[in-house]
Amino acid sequence: MKLTWNLAAWLRGFNAVVLITALGLLARLLLNVPFPLQELFNRLTQFLGIPEMFQLIHRFLGYGAGGKVFAFAGSLGLWLVLLSALGVVSAPIASLMVLAVCLWLVPFWVAVPTALVYFGVRSVLESKVMGFSDSRRSSLKWLSLGSGTLVFGGAAALARSLLPSSTPSLAKTMAGNSKLPSGITAQADFYSISKNLEAFDPKLEANNWQLEVKGLVKTKKSYSLEDLKTRPIRDLEATMVCISNAVGGGLIGNAIWTGFSLGELLLELGIEKEARYLLWRAADGYTESLPLQAALEQDVILVYAMNYEPLSQKHGFPLRVIIPGRLGMKQPRWITGIELSATDQAGYWVERGWSKDAYAQTMSRIDSPSENAGFLKAETIKEISGIAFAGNTAITRVEVSSDGGLVWRDAELLPRRSPYAWTQWRIAWTPAAGPHQLVVRAYANGVLQPETERDALPEASSGWHKFINNLS
Repeated sequence: MKLTWNLAAWLRGFNAVVLITALGLLARLLLNVPFPLQELFNRLTQFLGIPEMFQLIHRFLGYGAGGKVFAFAGSLGLWLVLLSALGVVSAPIASLMVLAVCLWLVPFWVAVPTALVYFGVRSVLESKVMGFSDSRRSSLKWLSLGSGTLVFGGAAALARSLLPSSTPSLAKTMAGNSKLPSGITAQADFYSISKNLEAFDPKLEANNWQLEVKGLVKTKKSYSLEDLKTRPIRDLEATMVCISNAVGGGLIGNAIWTGFSLGELLLELGIEKEARYLLWRAADGYTESLPLQAALEQDVILVYAMNYEPLSQKHGFPLRVIIPGRLGMKQPRWITGIELSATDQAGYWVERGWSKDAYAQTMSRIDSPSENAGFLKAETIKEISGIAFAGNTAITRVEVSSDGGLVWRDAELLPRRSPYAWTQWRIAWTPAAGPHQLVVRAYANGVLQPETERDALPEASSGWHKFINNLS
């Protein structure tokens, strides 16, 4: 097939944008330079982060990484199509337009070199070397095929990086580790949700990381990780749940966190009388806030270890905060800065309409038998078991039904080691073969959790976990 002049122009634009994208990705991975395509993805996810849009995406794509894959595909397609279309205008004008787009997304010291590289590539492709003859058109076809392969392979690799950690199985959230107490979620199995493409989550090095404390403190100070590890150690078992967790979902885990008291650190530095709020800054640009009085509570800790192991990169190395009773969105990872302020500032998700206070809601879940246990023989099942959680409020009762709610029985509540940990429960059960509709509901300080199902956003989901198993 012969290339028309217009198609050849589009292909030259396509090859130019693929090259600047590949070079930008390389600079991002090796030198941590801002990446225009990543910033475009961030802008798109800001829009998709509005609760109404988030709920729509959940309805069609489910919870977990589906929405992020959708946003990434949209960002990549928009980036390639718009910049490829610049092939039909002259290289100088197209380069100025690339510069304008990049200035909207990244700092000028990244935008200018990107536009210059684009201009250079376009100039080469439009030179006599790549002129409009049959042989040169064939070269352009092969070059475009290579660029397309590069785009497809890179997109597939980045999309695949989104999938593993977003939706852990219910069994894994309870499996624990043989070296850890019962009911502790292993760090490798603990859920991880990020506003970023996981491939672009911060990868910080301890030797060049510092925590800066500034604002309305009498002594402004920066700390290395080694400085912080010399502080009095606190171990705290606490459950964390994501605001996006669906009824019966797996975006919840329980761990032993090791760190030090945030309140003690702030009191040592001295707090100005005008201070009312604490503002967090994270390495990925994530922001959140907390009323100062809440930040000074005894069991709010900054942590550098999880289940007696150093925090992994995906769980916030080198430092994150644990705030018992709050949803995960309120507990930033990769913290680099703390500022005390007289005024509040809406956090990353709060300014998009998500929960401001982000308190964990009462929930309960059946873990065994699982929802896909229909292949099990009835005689192999001896009990129903699971978890319940209500933030800092104690679970006082759990009721289970195996007939869709006609008859309820009280489950046994296993003792907790921490007031901030989930409650494990179990109840003996000897089912007959056939269908059984299992339902669980919990009481927090005597108050029954709501039965009405509600979407996870903007204030966390509600509803009783229920499903039908047809045992053989």
